[in-house]
Amino acid sequence: MSRFDDFREAVEANLLVLGKDSFEGYSTQMKAMVQSALDKAEANLRRWTVELAGGQLSQDEFENLVRGEADLSEIAGYTAAGISQAEAQRLRDAVTITVINTALDTFLGPSTPLSPTP
Repeated sequence: MSRFDDFREAVEANLLVLGKDSFEGYSTQMKAMVQSALDKAEANLRRWTVELAGGQLSQDEFENLVRGEADLSEIAGYTAAGISQAEAQRLRDAVTITVINTALDTFLGPSTPLSPTP
């Protein structure tokens, strides 16, 4: 199994915990949308994690790329699943931070995790 596969499994496990802790009432549709967003972002995440691990990207550059990833941010518009725009934004932020923290731990070793920005 590659380090990226380890990263992907860890992201999915962390998102499962996040969902149980913070997004318990969300539908299966929302979970599927998050999974779809991660699937669409996979090519970029593969490239960026290789560059992060190899030192071509700094931690800040990696974080900025992930935060700007359109496929991760598109879930903010999915209010059709029965959540408000504010909740969709909170979900998007939580997913983004989970992806960043998991990548940093996987490719750079344990670090101080990011916390959501207010």
